[in-house]
Amino acid sequence: MTNLTPKDIENFWIRVYLNPKLDFRTACANRSYRDLNRTIHGMAKNQSKEKYQKISKVLIGVSDELINMDFNDQISFDISHELKCNELIKAFKTNYGAIDFTIGQAQKWINMNLKYLFALGESRVPGITKNYIYFHVPIDNIIQDLLLHKSKISRIPVAWSRINNYDMYINYQKEVRRIYADITPMDVEFRLFNEVLEI
Repeated sequence: MTNLTPKDIENFWIRVYLNPKLDFRTACANRSYRDLNRTIHGMAKNQSKEKYQKISKVLIGVSDELINMDFNDQISFDISHELKCNELIKAFKTNYGAIDFTIGQAQKWINMNLKYLFALGESRVPGITKNYIYFHVPIDNIIQDLLLHKSKISRIPVAWSRINNYDMYINYQKEVRRIYADITPMDVEFRLFNEVLEI
């Protein structure tokens, strides 16, 4: 018999997966960076703690704006999301110079970060549910394979990490929304990802 509550177990998994030594926003930024950093070429020679902390702060600021801004509809969120992707790309180039950082990598970092923050819940990240209905599905190989298999949504014709055209990226998001018109896009992503874990 145990006296542990479901909350105790939940907190255990959060600590194991995110290692939130400082705060949840920093922990999620660090975790979501690990979801894409293997696709950034040339980082080994240019990485430093100071450079990473600067770009991570930009990511946190970008995410906070997408969480807290007032959006009237999906289009206004999409416009802001494109601006935030470009802001992150510009900050990356400022810190790392010639290293290429693409729309595909920016969307993955932003979208995964928002996903992790949402998964922590409103009690840990106040306001996270405000714009959840507008959040974008993080595009990578796993979700593209699942959406192709389940819904016949064609893969993007380049590697997700090499997407450097926002129209190509947003058109994929729009197709997901069209096929799943009655479901919040991130709900689709969560459920499909969980199906992989159940196999």
